[in-house]
Amino acid sequence: MKRLVQAALMLGAAASLTACLDTLGPQTGSYKSLPKGVSISETNTLLAEAQIVHIADGDTLTVLGPDKKTYKIRLQGIDAPEKKQAFGQACKESLMQMTDNQLAKVEAFKKDRYGRIVGKVRVKGKDLALEQIKAGCGWHYTAYEKEQSTRDQKTYAKAEAQARAAERGLWQDAKPIAPWDFRRQQRN
Repeated sequence: MKRLVQAALMLGAAASLTACLDTLGPQTGSYKSLPKGVSISETNTLLAEAQIVHIADGDTLTVLGPDKKTYKIRLQGIDAPEKKQAFGQACKESLMQMTDNQLAKVEAFKKDRYGRIVGKVRVKGKDLALEQIKAGCGWHYTAYEKEQSTRDQKTYAKAEAQARAAERGLWQDAKPIAPWDFRRQQRN
């Protein structure tokens, strides 16, 4: 019953993919149906198939949703080098190679402070954030790991440790700078 009530609350906020993420609390008034091609998972996240249309960097992409609107997606669980950082362009290209205008399954969790949807994106069944970490194109973003399932936390941490040990991608650098440190340096 609790899951049914939660799903009903989610439906009330679901005018579009991002509208569902604006508020997950109780809604009053009339309820709108989910957009065509969007569903709610068992864990109350939004699921949709979308066409990948642009790669901004190693952890951010844009998709064309089933409602024919574009959405900027920030991959959950990873922080990739910034474009101006060492390996930034290489990690963007890595994500481009994996996606190449593919159809993706997007599982949306929330919106970040920049208005991007934070979610898990899969192409051909592969988790793009995890694949980037395995390739040495990002850190497991432990500052937000509590937003991940326990399984994903362990899998991402293990993938980062293996990429580090194998010196793949950014781990070839003797002292790679974490993106959150790089961003802080740029602000100062």
